[in-house]
Amino acid sequence: MMKIRKSFRSTLKSMTLALMIFSTTSCNLVPDYKRPDASISQQWPMGPAYGAPLPKDSNLPQAYNVGWKVFFRDPVLSELISMALANNRDLREAIENITASHASYMRQRGDLFPTVNYSAGASYQTSPGKTLGGMRGYTHWNQLSTGFGVSNYEIDIFDHVRSLTKAARESYLQQVESTLSVQISLISEVANTYMAWLADCDSLRTVQESLHNRERNLQLIQGMHTYGQQNAQAVAQATELLQEARSQEQVYQKTVANDLNSLTLLIGQPIPQSVLQKAGPNPSLDNFVSMPEVASGMPSDLLERRPDILLAEHQLKEANANVGYARAAFFPSIQLTTSGSTAGATFAQMFGPYSAAYTFMPKITVPVIDEGQNLAQLRTAKAKVRAAAAHYQKVIQSSFKEVADALAARTTLKEKWKAESDNVKASQTDYRLSYARFRNGIDSYISTLTAQRTLLTAQVSSIQARLQYMQSLSTLYRTLGGGWSAENAFQTYQSNGKKLNTQVDKSKQ
Repeated sequence: MMKIRKSFRSTLKSMTLALMIFSTTSCNLVPDYKRPDASISQQWPMGPAYGAPLPKDSNLPQAYNVGWKVFFRDPVLSELISMALANNRDLREAIENITASHASYMRQRGDLFPTVNYSAGASYQTSPGKTLGGMRGYTHWNQLSTGFGVSNYEIDIFDHVRSLTKAARESYLQQVESTLSVQISLISEVANTYMAWLADCDSLRTVQESLHNRERNLQLIQGMHTYGQQNAQAVAQATELLQEARSQEQVYQKTVANDLNSLTLLIGQPIPQSVLQKAGPNPSLDNFVSMPEVASGMPSDLLERRPDILLAEHQLKEANANVGYARAAFFPSIQLTTSGSTAGATFAQMFGPYSAAYTFMPKITVPVIDEGQNLAQLRTAKAKVRAAAAHYQKVIQSSFKEVADALAARTTLKEKWKAESDNVKASQTDYRLSYARFRNGIDSYISTLTAQRTLLTAQVSSIQARLQYMQSLSTLYRTLGGGWSAENAFQTYQSNGKKLNTQVDKSKQ
């Protein structure tokens, strides 16, 4: 009997091991993944809007190799970005979603392996009855048991569980790329908002300077009116010009306050005054540390670097894995329940002869009639693959457009800023000459009024043009896939393209 029991135990182990090996080496019903055609040009657009190609473009660092601390070199901005990465609630939510998604993946992955459970139990039962001598009494039963078992383990011969595991892994990787997208966008938004705050501070000071000049002009005209040198219309025009400047002052005071509110929201906490004080008593774009030039690279670089493109590709891979799951529904499902235990009325009997108990219960479920449900599920899964492929291509094309727009903005906005600066110089000359002619009685105050309005408009337009150009550099850096690391990914460069030192970024290892 002992030999029979040992032989049965050995057979049971061999069968279980064989089934597990067969499960792990079974056929793969998930279709082979092939990346769809990007359907974009191999070169960036050329033309007047994009300017001449950068000289020695290969010597400039690629955007994705330049850490945000290297690109955004302004010390105040760098500190604000660090605070945002630590406290921004959108980024914090995305990071927690990574943790949850990874846990879901690990839970699904656990279904590939059998779950072994240990159990122990004891029972005591008393019931009325008759003894051996015919006397009425009670009958007692004791039962102790302990053992290990596997319950409802699916032997994944036809890739049912493995398909779900692949889909769960791709879902987890989607969340990782989504978080990187949130981080890159957050860095760019903080930079653009901070630069907008500096520009609006410049505009506010410009309006206030114009306001002071108009107050002096009004006092002058009022004095001249007292002595009959100017009429009441000139006083009214000067007053109108003054009130116009006061209205603009309030507008820019509100805009500056709104910029700080937006910056506070992005950072996720009140901005310490010690940080803002580092921008100086008069925050200005003139004191902002400029951003270095980066190479545009090749359009194909976006496929390997931009998180939103990688996210779309993981969505496509998840849909592809779900096709394998839908195919597996056409094949039998095999589940195994097995256990080994010992039992006895006393503790000593539990480990004595004839106390062992074994169960081996495989169950197979074969789909026979499902009214076309499995076929419909497969068609749905394939349609979602085609939809995900179209979405992936659309994301690539949108990314290509964003980079092309940013390249055009880098050139055109720089020229616009230059033109606006020249316009300011011309307007200053016009105002100076008009005011001089007015003081000497050659022209009326109308020409001076017009020149002063034109000058203020030109000055504010020049500040905004400069802001747009600087923001276009930040946008180009983001669209090229930069901003996922703090330091350089591979090399640190000077602005002239020469290497300073070589270092390896550990953030993605």
